[in-house]
Amino acid sequence: MLPRWTDEQLLDRVRAENSMQVVEALRSGGAVLTLPHLANWDWAGAWAARYFGSLCTVAERLRPEGVFQKFLKARESRGITLMPLTGEGGTYEFLRQHIIQGRLVALLGDRDVAKSGMGNQFFGHSTSLPIGAALLALDTGRPLFTCAPWYDGETLVISFDSEIIFDRTPVEGRERLRRAQEITKLVAANFENHIRSHPENWHQLQPIWPDLVFGNVLSDVAPETS
Repeated sequence: MLPRWTDEQLLDRVRAENSMQVVEALRSGGAVLTLPHLANWDWAGAWAARYFGSLCTVAERLRPEGVFQKFLKARESRGITLMPLTGEGGTYEFLRQHIIQGRLVALLGDRDVAKSGMGNQFFGHSTSLPIGAALLALDTGRPLFTCAPWYDGETLVISFDSEIIFDRTPVEGRERLRRAQEITKLVAANFENHIRSHPENWHQLQPIWPDLVFGNVLSDVAPETS
């Protein structure tokens, strides 16, 4: 239904929490936003493109090609600027340029699709998490935020967290990667809070803890029930 909704329908079906801090950040330049696979991130992205005036992201390459092209068309029709994630390079520079141009870049951050992440703790277990959002914030000097969409009945709620605060002193080489890893640790902590609050909305259907069976960590994710 998303491509067929009017802008009014799209906006009226979403309730945003603490979004003005992102609006304020965008008044002085671009910003970086990262979120977990919660609820409907395509819907959240379409809302963000309309509400904030821009949204740039990457799209995981799917097969068959016809399905992938339908995904691209649906997202682009809602004002989302996309670059297919092919592993051929150029993705980072594409995103960095959009931030420099004053736009909002949003990236899913709880699964290492590009296989270029770094080890971190997630729900108390080691996994590889993408550091792209952290690197973009480091290299551009622009604000980094986390958010999470979740359902309240038929309403999509998007909860925005306070800006991630980190050392912005320019760094290069291994120190740059180390600092990105530390920033991603802060991002992961925010993700954990959102997922614990809405575990039924988490669409993480692929293994992300290499040494664990998925079922072994469910008790760490979901609150205990009687």
